[in-house]
Amino acid sequence: MSKKRSARISTLGSQITSVISVSLVLLILGILAMILAASHSLGEQVRSNMGFIVKVERGAADVDVNRLKQHLGAAPYVDRYVYSSAEDILAEESRYMGEDLASLVDENPYGAEFDVKVRADWATGDSIEALAARMQADEAVEEVVTETAVIDSVNSVLKRVGWVLVAIAAALLVISFVLINNTVSLAVYSRRFIIHTMKLVGATGGFIRRPFVLAGLVTGAVASVVAIALLSGLRAYAATLDPVVETAVSWSMMWRIFAAVLLTGLIICGLASMIATNRYLRADYDEMFMK
Repeated sequence: MSKKRSARISTLGSQITSVISVSLVLLILGILAMILAASHSLGEQVRSNMGFIVKVERGAADVDVNRLKQHLGAAPYVDRYVYSSAEDILAEESRYMGEDLASLVDENPYGAEFDVKVRADWATGDSIEALAARMQADEAVEEVVTETAVIDSVNSVLKRVGWVLVAIAAALLVISFVLINNTVSLAVYSRRFIIHTMKLVGATGGFIRRPFVLAGLVTGAVASVVAIALLSGLRAYAATLDPVVETAVSWSMMWRIFAAVLLTGLIICGLASMIATNRYLRADYDEMFMK
């Protein structure tokens, strides 16, 4: 009786160990997925603040200004724009200088401006230069100010960071498969003689393989739920430390990460169980003592 209880405890301990090991691996993958999502979201925010400034000719007619407003409002490359009249700019400069500039000049030296922000897919130096040249051709436009060098530099940094994170994710995915495969293989190893006995009584490979694969799927599912719970707590705690996390890694994005973690746990654990079971299905009795 004590031997049965000891075997049952040993099996339960092995299953708990497998779940904990797989959960930790999936947790690391989930954290990396959160970092990837945050970097992508922040990159999109940075790109959405790229654009150019359109300076309107001083004394331009209202009809020309309204025409520019309509053009920018309907342009597919414009995400948003802010219009500042000549009076608004003079007032802003007065606040900056700390004195009333209007009383010092006879005529307002400033013209109206449009601060244009382009959509993320247009936020490259070449695209903005082309758009600026198109705007510069308008007779009501005095000058178009761009900072393409800064834009190209930011895009280059974002691209390098993205590739580094993707490379780390790929390496971790391979490492995760190896670690989970070893964990699941150990669980199957402890029952290798059961597999051999089932072979001796004529059980087919599919019949023998099925319970081991199902057990692997259950381990993957339970481990995924544990990892998802830890990720949820980590996301909630991080949001209390920095409000930026709320927008950088939204809960809608987290649900996609949760689904990916669950799918990864099921696939890797199920596949590892199948591989380990097939290994012992092909082994003879003497090889059982060598594995």
